[in-house]
Amino acid sequence: MNAEALAASFDNPAGFAAVIKGMFSGGKAKKAHAIWTSAQSKGVYPAVELRFSTHESTGYAVMAFSDRGPIDLNTRETLAAQAERFPLGTLRYESWVYSSLEPHGWHPRLNWDANDHTIDAIADPFPGIHVFTAVTKAKGADRPLVAHCVVDGKDYIYPIPGDRLR
Repeated sequence: MNAEALAASFDNPAGFAAVIKGMFSGGKAKKAHAIWTSAQSKGVYPAVELRFSTHESTGYAVMAFSDRGPIDLNTRETLAAQAERFPLGTLRYESWVYSSLEPHGWHPRLNWDANDHTIDAIADPFPGIHVFTAVTKAKGADRPLVAHCVVDGKDYIYPIPGDRLR
């Protein structure tokens, strides 16, 4: 499924239900649809892998997408080089399992400070580019598309697993 068709499918809760799996997927799809329909801006964008590392049987990815068009090769290489600077421990600490459309920069740990989003912050000098970290399968990042919307100035993302797009 291409990005435009997927974005159009999200105008109905069934669109999110098709890509959100797991426990409580029906409720997550309804919540994602409510966020999506209230957004001031929204879209589905191609994601690029900047870094992929494994620890034991878990994969950790640093990914990026742009809400202003494709990321040029020079910017992608710059971001990838910066992503490689971080120790695996930081990558593991800052990674999150996205199970629905969720606030970008949110973290479940009580001592988490969104202002200390060190890996995500590498995108700050590049307008329209967003960097995120995700826990994935040990075989690869496989998040080809990202649903992104802005509600009341807050970014929400859902990196969509490739196996949900078939």
